[in-house]
Amino acid sequence: MTTQAEPATTEPVVIAQRSRRSSPRPPASLTLLAGVIATISLLPVAYLLIREGMDPQRLRMLLSTPTTGELVRNTALLAFSVTLCCIVVGVALAVLVTSTDLPARRIWMVLFTLPLGVPAFVASYTWVAASYEWAPQSTFLYGLRGAVLVLTLSLYPYIYLPVVAALRGLDATQEGVARALGRGPALAFFEITLPQLRRAISGGALIVALHMLAEFGALELLRYRTLTTAIMQRATVLGSLDSARALSIVLTFAALLLLAGDGLLFRNTAGPFRIGSGVAQTRTPWRLGRWAPLYLAAGALVVAAALGVPLFGMIRGALVIASGHAAIDGGALVAATVTTIEYGAAAALLVTFAALPISLLMGRYPTRIVLAIERAAWIAHSLPGVVVSLGLVFFAVRWLHPLYQSSTLLVIGYAILYLPIAIGAQRVGIEQAAVQFDQIARTLGRSPIAAFVSVTLPIALPGIVAGIMLVGLNVAKELTMTLLLRPTAAHTLATKLWTTTNGEVLDFTAAAPYAITMIAITAVPTYLLIRTSLSPAKSG
Repeated sequence: MTTQAEPATTEPVVIAQRSRRSSPRPPASLTLLAGVIATISLLPVAYLLIREGMDPQRLRMLLSTPTTGELVRNTALLAFSVTLCCIVVGVALAVLVTSTDLPARRIWMVLFTLPLGVPAFVASYTWVAASYEWAPQSTFLYGLRGAVLVLTLSLYPYIYLPVVAALRGLDATQEGVARALGRGPALAFFEITLPQLRRAISGGALIVALHMLAEFGALELLRYRTLTTAIMQRATVLGSLDSARALSIVLTFAALLLLAGDGLLFRNTAGPFRIGSGVAQTRTPWRLGRWAPLYLAAGALVVAAALGVPLFGMIRGALVIASGHAAIDGGALVAATVTTIEYGAAAALLVTFAALPISLLMGRYPTRIVLAIERAAWIAHSLPGVVVSLGLVFFAVRWLHPLYQSSTLLVIGYAILYLPIAIGAQRVGIEQAAVQFDQIARTLGRSPIAAFVSVTLPIALPGIVAGIMLVGLNVAKELTMTLLLRPTAAHTLATKLWTTTNGEVLDFTAAAPYAITMIAITAVPTYLLIRTSLSPAKSG
């Protein structure tokens, strides 16, 4: 009788907990395959730890330079500042387009998402170009201030998108009850709605913070030194690989600390809940009234800064080329474009197939062993690209020398770095296909593989495709790993664009064709992700 009196909102949680406890044991072959994939993804960090971490005295000596403490402080301050700013901007914009009567909300919803397709170092490139023209003597963009400004404008969509999706799926009944009891719109939001957004916010915040640990190109242009920029300098310019590996261990520890902290803080965070079991009540938009022009101006300012400045800089450089005042190497542009697409497609396919065993286990058999396998993949993803690259280089040189400076090694590196992205997207699709569907197919004589192909795969396909798009988008924008692992004569759009700076000298006209082409390529997966993430919420 007591269970019947419990609120309906607890039933899905109870059912989920019971199903986890009583879920059947996962197939041994599938678990073994997933374990092998997770182990491979951990090889770079394992090698680094064995190489330098097993000798504490030597490690202490390599890290006992005056700059180590400064680099750690700079990295921590940047990660905290950018993550906090992204949370504020992302949540504010998400609330603006989902919970207010802002004019043309659908258009603003898309515009606020588009900076996702602009790589951070390309945005930094164009901002530096603008500062050269508008304020040649100004140093505002250089250092922490410029880094926080530019990177916040580039990365806030990672928080904005999941918060928009969460807000569109929330039941507004609870907020309506709070407002009926005398709470104002803002107070009702902070007391009722915001706590239900913690999962969406924390997931995006983790991605942004990890991105800060790994960022190189944008920070090099903005002249802000972090652990990653120092590692790249010591590995590629100074030739001090021992020192680079030592700093990599510090960076690895910082990434693992972030991952562990996120798991501890949000392990028991409850997701969205409803009052009752019917259709979710739609939210009554907040009336902006006379403040509407102010909010429109604020939205326009964000779009102009995040999207307008990069596009203006690239288009202006293209116009200079079109006017005949500068030449463009068409062959190099085509070659870099083809290489970028090839690497993106190869990595997306490899990651998709590598992620499927882990996604299936997480969606069907969420045991502790399976959870440990999935966490192992996340550990690899939490490591900056420079750390994974150094590990792969040392591994290839000593045991698989033919892979050194080959496209195969680079694609493997992409797969290690972006495996959890595909797992997350695939898992959403697989969990939409109820396990009972597979069981029915099995009772009709289908083998496990046939049941998956005929029943689960069609339902999970949108999630799988979303994972492919996300991996392709990230590969097209990736710079650090590509610089370290690419074959000597191969260039992607990112590395070709980077060579126009040489880290110091900025040739904005030469960079424009590569930047525009990169934006055009990343626009395709970005558009598909926008359609998936911002599609009308289903009721029920």
